[in-house]
Amino acid sequence: MKISYDKIKTLVDAAAPKSIAIRRSIHQNPELGEQEVQTSARIRSELDQLGIPYRAEIAGHGVKAVIAGKTSRQAVAIRADIDALPIRERTAVPFKSQNDGVMHACGHDIHTSILLGSASVLKALQEDLPQSVVCLFEPAEETRGGAKDMIEEGCLEDPHVESVIGLHIEPSVEVGCLKFIPGCMNAASTMFTVTVKGKSCHGAHPSTGIDPLLPACTMVSSLQSILTRRLQPVDAALITVGSFHSGTAGNIIPDETVFTGIIRVLDMKNRGFIKKQLAELCSDIAKAYGASCVVDYTDSYPTLINNRELLDTVSEVCREKLGDAHVMIDPTSSLGADDFAYFCHAAKGLYFNLGCHTPGTPVQALHSAILNPDEGCIRTGILAEVLAVLKIMEVEIE
Repeated sequence: MKISYDKIKTLVDAAAPKSIAIRRSIHQNPELGEQEVQTSARIRSELDQLGIPYRAEIAGHGVKAVIAGKTSRQAVAIRADIDALPIRERTAVPFKSQNDGVMHACGHDIHTSILLGSASVLKALQEDLPQSVVCLFEPAEETRGGAKDMIEEGCLEDPHVESVIGLHIEPSVEVGCLKFIPGCMNAASTMFTVTVKGKSCHGAHPSTGIDPLLPACTMVSSLQSILTRRLQPVDAALITVGSFHSGTAGNIIPDETVFTGIIRVLDMKNRGFIKKQLAELCSDIAKAYGASCVVDYTDSYPTLINNRELLDTVSEVCREKLGDAHVMIDPTSSLGADDFAYFCHAAKGLYFNLGCHTPGTPVQALHSAILNPDEGCIRTGILAEVLAVLKIMEVEIE
């Protein structure tokens, strides 16, 4: 099977302006995870216009669309997340959020519009597709992790998906460029809550009670010793405490102190090890102060590990068509987490970064109220996704 690269570029160039318009509309009307009613409706409306059949309300407001190829037994999937964040936007763009306190500050509006653009191009090439294409619009990525629920509800079957790709904007990479990370790209994470129990009393008579605040403070300051003294120095991991709550008044010793945090690891075997060490450390400190404690864990996403075969295949075709200067291979993993990891554990998976930084301007971080990605990345994203799908299907691009 052969497809002209000029034909692909023409279709991408035609799709990009519509995708930019869709992105602005979605950006203007953001919805939080598990509330993506209008976003899902907009996606379905665009798919209806393209004549692409879909299944809706998957794992909440998720959508699965299928572009049938010559075989319905095999498929390549593309994923985009669709939810926004609880952030009040502070940009000056004319299409800024109209939903006060909610903003697409992680680029999901761009991911969604790119996938709709890719769907339009692949629909136009449908007769030349040896396999089917599955487009996955995933809800609740920022909350419970919709990927896991979508998989459990069968989004990778009928047709059977062997490979899944996805992209994420990266503000530190210039627009027009792509970045691929071999092996482990993102960390596994585990949320934890430590509840230290003491005995309340008057602040003037501390000897009549058991102060939970002191052992809790010692615990927080001691947690880093797990990483520096009990873990192999070459293993990357983090323990972050993000909230700490104790008492209601300055002259009362409370009966309870609670703090919460997150563990991040690149090697899954270290997750269980750190959990065990953290629980033992907190328990021992509590006992030393005459208090007690309970440690609760909630395991979140697993490690995101890119399939090497897919990475080599996709980066090669992107390098060939976009040019060497626009494709980089970076061996540096991130201790951030992303639920695309579930797709990587359920099928061959490849996640890569899409540059969205305008040269000569300050770099704006993800999850920032002033994030304003260069929309030129949308055309690059559509082209990259289309090239990736065709190359994975072993279509020859002339």
